[in-house]
Amino acid sequence: MYVSGLDRSWQKPAGVTAKLVDSRSSKGFYYIEYTLQNPGEARKHLYSAIGMATNGWYNRLYTVTGQFTDEESADQSSKIQKAVKSFKFI
Repeated sequence: MYVSGLDRSWQKPAGVTAKLVDSRSSKGFYYIEYTLQNPGEARKHLYSAIGMATNGWYNRLYTVTGQFTDEESADQSSKIQKAVKSFKFI
């Protein structure tokens, strides 16, 4: 099989495309917003909160993630972010 010297598709194979939209920390949590898209599928927006807590013996990593598609963005974006931001350690 012959591959043209101009063909660079092997350097960036088709597959999942991911993009970091935003990241910040607040009150002991890291908040990360990013997008994922599989070939032929709608792009998904994911919003996650990540935090660590201890029970005195063990450290535990907690995450909560909400997602919505581009089509749902107008209706769901603020609701998902509000729900994820409501996650607290008790």
